[in-house]
Amino acid sequence: MNTNDNMLSTINNVEIKNKGFLLLDSLFKENGWHLTKNEMEIIEYTKFGHETDFFQIKINKQNIHVSVPIKNSHYQYKTTFNSYFDASDYVEKRFNDFLN
Repeated sequence: MNTNDNMLSTINNVEIKNKGFLLLDSLFKENGWHLTKNEMEIIEYTKFGHETDFFQIKINKQNIHVSVPIKNSHYQYKTTFNSYFDASDYVEKRFNDFLN
């Protein structure tokens, strides 16, 4: 195992702090993405070598802001949800679209 493999293994073993997105966390990590921000109010994932592509979730008392990358672009699409379920479902769908 080389140094990069050790680093990736360590990064993927970091537990997500906001358990409301635990299923999303598993999906991202299974596909080689890692947490770059891991707080109760903000979660962000990226992949080594593709750091300009990131999925971000920001939680506040009123709503949940989601930012997803637009494939083959330097831009992000941002939207807002009122529930963890809706935000999580949206991110999962956009992540799967992004991979395909």
